[in-house]
Amino acid sequence: MFTPEWRPLSHEAGLASYSLRGGLASLRKANYADPQIYYGGFFQYTIGLERVMKLTLIVDYVVQNGRFPSDQQYAKKYGHKLTDLLAGIADVRDRLDPSAHVWELPDADLTDAAISFLSDFAIGARYYNVDVLTGKAKTQDPVERWFSEVGKLLISKRKRPWRNMEWARKLDTQVGDSSVFWFETEEGSPIQGFAAAAQAANESEYVAKEGTFLCARIARHAISILVARSDQVPHEIPIPRFIEFFYLFTMDDAYLKRQKSFTA
Repeated sequence: MFTPEWRPLSHEAGLASYSLRGGLASLRKANYADPQIYYGGFFQYTIGLERVMKLTLIVDYVVQNGRFPSDQQYAKKYGHKLTDLLAGIADVRDRLDPSAHVWELPDADLTDAAISFLSDFAIGARYYNVDVLTGKAKTQDPVERWFSEVGKLLISKRKRPWRNMEWARKLDTQVGDSSVFWFETEEGSPIQGFAAAAQAANESEYVAKEGTFLCARIARHAISILVARSDQVPHEIPIPRFIEFFYLFTMDDAYLKRQKSFTA
């Protein structure tokens, strides 16, 4: 039997899932030559993650009080602060049964760097380009910040050597003086030469893969708390089975890391 709350719960879960999957798919394709893909990925992912965590807080309220909140500011008080929301669902996790299955967050240094950036992006940095064009005090470009604070951290943990770039160095020797590159790295440095372009492509691809995996794991953690807490909602309050909206995020690391389109 559907209740007045069933439809908005299911629509919100569907929107969160759609946004997360779209954001992750974009981040997986992001590269230095197409910075707009980064922006699109950050937009969708932060929207999806915020909505998952706010759904979790609402479901937690239902479990504790046997009804939905009537205070309009209950979830809105967090605004777009993903850092505060992550702390909020950590409290929810503490109220779960010890046997509940919750996926762990990535290492703290990676999670802290990613959530700090993503929270600032959701709060205001998403307007960076407009702010620059309209004279607002300049902050750091979001793509540059993501790569310098998260991307470089991921690269520092890489153990395998980069692919051989001898071919690129030979091209620089043969035709480098007559070649012009109109590209910058994610950190804003001009790319000069084939070897530099090849290395930038290597780093873009690595950060795209590992950064997307990092974000997928953060989302999986939040979703697992939502699903586990929803199992504790009193039976007399019908709610959707949230796991049906987020089945992709029940998978293990190996599965998530292989994903490129996130359409499953």
